[in-house]
Amino acid sequence: MRVTSSRLKCTAVPKHHKNADAFNRVQRGHQNFLENSDSYAIMTLLGGLKNPLACAAGSVLYCVGSVLYMKGYADTNLNVETARYKKGAAIKWLGFLASLVSTAQLGYSLIKG
Repeated sequence: MRVTSSRLKCTAVPKHHKNADAFNRVQRGHQNFLENSDSYAIMTLLGGLKNPLACAAGSVLYCVGSVLYMKGYADTNLNVETARYKKGAAIKWLGFLASLVSTAQLGYSLIKG
């Protein structure tokens, strides 16, 4: 939704419009979420079998961090190289780590027997 509204607001065609950079930033932030959300969902579903509370808390961190990542990336007042994490988006990876560790624990417990 944010990409569509940004496209309409910016009427952006890359390198041919004054708002092309702003639109591109919104689009890249949204694409990052789409690229990572499928692997995160699978890890959370599997890891939740072993540690449901840790995965639930990690999901909150991941969702809030993803929103902060997109907001930081879309902010054209910040340098594009560091803007993604300027607004607190690093907590996204703490949530990702919680699901990753939970999934690894599930795998270990299944192998160990």
